[in-house]
Amino acid sequence: MKKIALLLLLLTGYTLQSNAQAKKLVFATYTYSTNNRLQNLEPLTHYLSQQTGYTIVAVSYPTVQALVSAIVNDSVDFAMMNTSGYLTLQRNNPSVAIPLVNLDMGNTVTTNYAGCLIANKQTGITNTRQLVNYKNKFTLSLVNPSSTSGNLVPRLLLNDNKIANPENYFAVSYLGSHRKVAEDMMNIPDGIGGCGCAEIDSVRKYAPFDSKVTILDSFNNIPLGPFVYKKRLDKKTVQVIDRELLQLHTKAPAIFTNFCAGWTEFKQARAFKKVTDKEYNQFRKMFGNNTQLWQLIE
Repeated sequence: MKKIALLLLLLTGYTLQSNAQAKKLVFATYTYSTNNRLQNLEPLTHYLSQQTGYTIVAVSYPTVQALVSAIVNDSVDFAMMNTSGYLTLQRNNPSVAIPLVNLDMGNTVTTNYAGCLIANKQTGITNTRQLVNYKNKFTLSLVNPSSTSGNLVPRLLLNDNKIANPENYFAVSYLGSHRKVAEDMMNIPDGIGGCGCAEIDSVRKYAPFDSKVTILDSFNNIPLGPFVYKKRLDKKTVQVIDRELLQLHTKAPAIFTNFCAGWTEFKQARAFKKVTDKEYNQFRKMFGNNTQLWQLIE
């Protein structure tokens, strides 16, 4: 009898060990400009592998759209998304992924994740409402099509000021990074630009930004993009990862800080916090009936 009990115990231990070894999870994110963020994600996945016994690999997709496609095609278990990518995913494939956590910014969120509309002072424009009267007179420089604060928000601000389709009013171009938009606006006499407000603060430290550029408008309450998990993932795995992420800032603060360093808007984050889809409803409402805005991020 003792031999049978011992055998069962050994088999149970072997099964648990085999399950842990067999559990392979893909944690994914997206590349911004030339930063694939693997240097920020890989230390986190290595730490989580040690803590959970799971085999967790980090993957970076070249664009937000590629990340969304990978989630839809069941190639990703967990993903760090940006806001516009998440909105697109939920609009077109609402049953595929569920938000788990995003970043707790304390009282600093409005200065870390905001979108600004700016203009070179030579344009003579001092507020967004004036732009509707200057059709085909100015250029509009944005970051890239998948950027929330550097494309979506500037377009939402224009939409709120009677410019539903900026391409009908401006020569639109994408410059590739928030910093380049902020820097170039100082040297484009007919330039209007849209970028993250945090990058403007950075440029101010080394360039005469305020003497050459006017901030026309801003939106300061962009909900941060979430860490999502695929809906079909088993409940236990989700709970294990959720617990580790929520405790990361205290159990492994260096890992947490390194992860946040990969995103400008995360750099002053205090911890991960729980998040639900409802927290994005107010931002969704800004789209109104403008289907063109949805098409831009899809």
